[in-house]
Amino acid sequence: MALETAALKVGTAVGERAVRTWLTARSTDESSRKPLVDLMRVRFPDHLVRRKAERQLEDIADAVTARVLKVCAHEFPGLGDEDRPVVLAEVRDTLARADLSDRALLTADADPVRLARAVRETLPTPKDLGEAQSRLYEVVLDECCDCLVRIVRHLPEFQPRAAAEMLGRLSGLGEQMSAMLERLPVRTLEAPDGTDRDAGFRRRYLEHVSQALDNLELLGVRVERFRPRTSLSVAYISLSVTAARGRDAHGSWHDAPDEPATMRVESALGRGHRMLVRGEAGGGKSTLLRWLAITAARGGFEGELAEWNGGVPFLVKLRSYADRDLPRPEQFLDLTAGALAGLMPAGWVHRQLASGRALLLIDGVDELTGGQRKAIKPWLRGLLAEFPAIRVVVTSRPSAARSSWLDEEGFAPAFLERMTPSDTRTLVEHWHEAIRNSRDLPCPAEHLPVVQARLLSHLDGAPHLRALAATPLLASMLCALNLDRASQLPPDRMGLYGAALEMLLERRDAERVIPSYGEVHLDRSQKIQVLQELAWQLSVTNRVELAKPAALAWVERVVSGMPRVQATGAQVLEYLLERSGVIREPVEGRIDFVHRTVQEYLTARAAAEVGDIEPLVLNAHRDQWREVVVMAAGHANGPLREELLNGLLSRMAGEARYARRLKVLVCSCLETLPSVPERLREAVDGCLNDLIPPRDVASARSLAPAGQVVLDRLPRDLSGLSPAAARACVRTAWLINGPGALDVLACYASDGRPDVEGELLEGWRYFEPEAFAERVLSSLRTKEMLQLHTVGQLNAVGELPPLRSVAVLTVRHQISARCWPIANHSVTWF
Repeated sequence: MALETAALKVGTAVGERAVRTWLTARSTDESSRKPLVDLMRVRFPDHLVRRKAERQLEDIADAVTARVLKVCAHEFPGLGDEDRPVVLAEVRDTLARADLSDRALLTADADPVRLARAVRETLPTPKDLGEAQSRLYEVVLDECCDCLVRIVRHLPEFQPRAAAEMLGRLSGLGEQMSAMLERLPVRTLEAPDGTDRDAGFRRRYLEHVSQALDNLELLGVRVERFRPRTSLSVAYISLSVTAARGRDAHGSWHDAPDEPATMRVESALGRGHRMLVRGEAGGGKSTLLRWLAITAARGGFEGELAEWNGGVPFLVKLRSYADRDLPRPEQFLDLTAGALAGLMPAGWVHRQLASGRALLLIDGVDELTGGQRKAIKPWLRGLLAEFPAIRVVVTSRPSAARSSWLDEEGFAPAFLERMTPSDTRTLVEHWHEAIRNSRDLPCPAEHLPVVQARLLSHLDGAPHLRALAATPLLASMLCALNLDRASQLPPDRMGLYGAALEMLLERRDAERVIPSYGEVHLDRSQKIQVLQELAWQLSVTNRVELAKPAALAWVERVVSGMPRVQATGAQVLEYLLERSGVIREPVEGRIDFVHRTVQEYLTARAAAEVGDIEPLVLNAHRDQWREVVVMAAGHANGPLREELLNGLLSRMAGEARYARRLKVLVCSCLETLPSVPERLREAVDGCLNDLIPPRDVASARSLAPAGQVVLDRLPRDLSGLSPAAARACVRTAWLINGPGALDVLACYASDGRPDVEGELLEGWRYFEPEAFAERVLSSLRTKEMLQLHTVGQLNAVGELPPLRSVAVLTVRHQISARCWPIANHSVTWF
């Protein structure tokens, strides 16, 4: 209602200005300043005639109001309901104060574009409007000027005035031609057709990005009873990163002598123009880039990223350029806004990059092969040399890009950490809120709070499940499984991937009454066999995509060995592309898996099924094969398990340069191995002994997935270790988590070194706050200020010794000092 009222006021203002132009066209300046009511009374003494004129004014106002409401309904969907009336009130005020007289319209040649430009020159855009509000203000003002000019042109008094004006100008025709030529768009190398269409296309592009990228579909899958598709802007949660503290002379952030700091990813991004974000599979890298793109498109950044508002995002998915040249600037729209590419003004992308307001988001360095990755640096250097002011964020798995990989290009490294229990709870809450608007929920929407509470209860009571939900991908899969399967959740990572495939593949399209696929009869095992073959072929050739003819040849080969399948290989491939949700055709003629993790899982299953362990052993040192080897250890039977471990141990002994990497891989396999062959236990123990205690934080991350077996071997006394090794032991323990980890960390609390105590405080967020404060923090020797990041930590302050200084860094409006036992502590609020 507020929006309609504000729009009506704008429409009335336009109508009044048009009528005033009509009534004062031949009047003196003094009479033109009279109230409109008085002007109409003088012009129309007859009451009935005046009533007709007033009704015509109302009709004009209604027509303009309808156009304004249409603009507000289609432009800038990121604005809130309360923002649009504010913008319309500013437009109405501008119309009331602007010079829109008969003389002003003739000076602008009755051209709405020139009239709008003249209004802005005398009355600039209000400074208290945000970026998105300012853009809407300009669009509505342009629309109002256009309506006003069209109305005035048809007034009976205007045509004679315009003709007289044109006759008076004939003497100055040469000057007019010069002025007209000056108004033509300036053509340059970067703007061969001028820039007059840039603003309109920019609005169209940002609107498209805002809508097209604002969705999250879990692995592209359709589960048995609903489709787990959510709004990204609702489901997104902020994650923590470990980033360097230091800053160079150019404003970029680099590794410095200080230890890296843990902060929210938005804080890290706000401190520099170039960042390399690394994270494990399913850690939220791609989702982060999509969120940055849609938030930039909507002008919705706040806090440390507020200055990013007004930027134009370009999302480049590297996996789509396997075996192809990396994209040129004019190709940046092909993947995310290909439908608009034909409308793009020539040189538009180059102009956005040159302006310094562009945001270049490059996703998936790890999804290119090692040889292809070599082309990324020269490509990126060329872009940065030509457009040095652009903001760039690059993502990769750690195995494909070291933290120093882009140091020379001025990129600061940041590592996406595992989610804390608080993060997981927040993601679960956001996921259920985002799924509420789904059209095919398996339960009434009002039951979702019960479903959510049931999952949170599972997570609280099952440490293995809580550890499993430490990445956004797996946590989201747990949410979907919990909703679809009524709490029948898998106990480990292997089970979770298997359950995801079961959700995708166990229901035939015939049961869903889809007649177009009635001739394709495949059970789940047959579908998996075909998909395994495709995954295997991709992995052994170190590719992320297959040409469709090659994929078809392999599918036909598999289907020919299935006597109960009557469909052709082409029918099976099309069926899996359109109905399975596991593979897709992102561009015509190219086939890939919807998520790299699914490909790795199926490759491992294929190797274990056919007993072909040799390729796994030969490629074990390659980062693309790490997850395959780890999951193959879980899929394999006893003899194959022994063959795999024995092969890794043999390579370790014979290839010194890969020895440490292979030792870490053997220890990582303990995460999925059901048991270790008896004759290899001593050798596997030797790997653990060589790696424990870990020497740095990177080693800690590699060891933590092995779980309890590593926790049992961590030293209980850190006094004989270097600061880096001691800190790594603490990190390993809190990454493994659980009650056993709490016992180990309690032993470390009395170490006394700042590095160790800082790492203990960092791990606080990953445990139940009160238990951690009582068992671990109460024994700390340091009297330095403790920093609290969550409400749960603030609740636990009462478990700490008194007289300790406390810095509360959480959002203050969520808490009240009277509600927490902090009377004996010196508190600083931020």
